[in-house]
Amino acid sequence: MEQQLLVPECWFEASFNDACHRADHEKILLDFLHSNGGGVLGISEAKSLLSVGPGNGRLDVEIVKKCFPKLTQYYGVEASTGYSIALKKTLVQECSHVNVEIWNQVVEEFEGLPGKVDVVMFTHVAYYLHGTLREILHRSMNWLAPGGVFLLNITSDGPHLWSVFGERFDIPELKFFAPNIREILQDDGYAWEEYQLPCSLNVRNLDGRFVNFLLNRKATPDEVQNCLRFIYEEALPQFIGALDDSLPLKQSVFKITRK
Repeated sequence: MEQQLLVPECWFEASFNDACHRADHEKILLDFLHSNGGGVLGISEAKSLLSVGPGNGRLDVEIVKKCFPKLTQYYGVEASTGYSIALKKTLVQECSHVNVEIWNQVVEEFEGLPGKVDVVMFTHVAYYLHGTLREILHRSMNWLAPGGVFLLNITSDGPHLWSVFGERFDIPELKFFAPNIREILQDDGYAWEEYQLPCSLNVRNLDGRFVNFLLNRKATPDEVQNCLRFIYEEALPQFIGALDDSLPLKQSVFKITRK
């Protein structure tokens, strides 16, 4: 079953506004994975990878080329049919030494791999998942081979979207931010490490597509008007200052291993 995406690629381009700003955000993560793959992350020897929610593959193809020099098997689980097609095409063209297999379905319905993998990777996709946090963490760990690593990349604590907008617009607190994940990992006894990296959101020229993303549903015209007015007249002056229309955030990379 294909999941209708509330955040199509055109919104992603618009919300991050210009290619340079977007590339800087992705480059920070890519540089961190590349610099630490053979060290604290322990992924440079990996031969198999499962990536959940990789979109059209723009970031994943760079991660595969720069961070997984010995990779021979790539698995992807992507909800969008269009993204799945683009993902496979990009990886086959750019990483011809790697066998590529893509499942076009939501991860909550994914029944599993033909075998275990060395690395499972979620990069800024957890916000769109509908299963419980504990369930998704446990299922992901079951896909790992002995000694495997689960990498989860999400927005961290600090000023983030929910803290700015949540109570004002009656948005249920998003459960996939770093504090919630820390609590689950501690309670369930996983071995884990967290690394915080900078990122920011360019909020110039926002429109209804951003509000759809924020609410994780289709906003009404009144909600769009009220939310955008609040963003520009009340929320942004609290955070932006001299940062040139950027909402400062942090991103966390969690390295999680079996109990």
